[in-house]
Amino acid sequence: MAGTETEEVYQQYYQTTALVIPLYVITIVVGVIGNGIVIRQYFIDKSIHRIFNFIITHLAVADMIICALFTPLLLVYRSHASAMLVAYSPLCEFALFSSMLAISMQYFLFPLLAFHRKDVMLNPREPKLLFKKAKNFVYGFWATCVAVSAGLVGMAWYIFLHRETGEPKFYRCLLINTGIDAFTLYFLIYSAAQYGMSIMITVYFYYKVWQGLNTKTTGLNASAEERHITKLCFWLAIVYTCCWTPFLVVQVSGIFGRQETV
Repeated sequence: MAGTETEEVYQQYYQTTALVIPLYVITIVVGVIGNGIVIRQYFIDKSIHRIFNFIITHLAVADMIICALFTPLLLVYRSHASAMLVAYSPLCEFALFSSMLAISMQYFLFPLLAFHRKDVMLNPREPKLLFKKAKNFVYGFWATCVAVSAGLVGMAWYIFLHRETGEPKFYRCLLINTGIDAFTLYFLIYSAAQYGMSIMITVYFYYKVWQGLNTKTTGLNASAEERHITKLCFWLAIVYTCCWTPFLVVQVSGIFGRQETV
């Protein structure tokens, strides 16, 4: 691309860049170290191989993918217009695959984690989610996320080969959509459906926990530690949702609204 055309596509706002770059660096460093500690501890300490720790470890793996693989590409994009080279290399497809894989996995795990907490708090003696079943769910989620992410890359290849507009490939690499086509529909329909269902199911299970604890029926888990962990998981789901909701809003706004405003 010529210099002026590259700058038009790149469109960086210096004030935003100055704020975002340090945040990306912090996210990469803290995310990699923090998630790395969780993952390492699970693999070196066999005594903590329980359902809760198993799910949390896989959540850490999904988060590690974002922090260690996708966020650095965003950092490169924000750093200089030469980041356009991402669009002319396999890094583009890598960015699409890794981001969809990680985000999808996170929102598959939250309902499972909520269901497990419901089991622990309301059915501690006869839990429905056993370790083997939890493993099958998690590995099934990974397989589904890999398939969906590969499908997104396939849709991107099709768009790249057949696009007739002047839209830069680079926008697609970072999941920035500016119009409706097969790629956008694939991404938005799947993301919105999974996002909505994940939140509704998670809220339902935590509501049942809250309702059950308030009724104080027999058979409830009286452990203060388990109650604290359940509250922590609830707030973890809220924080993740608060962080990812703006991303989905930007996607919708970029398609149906004014990109310059976004």
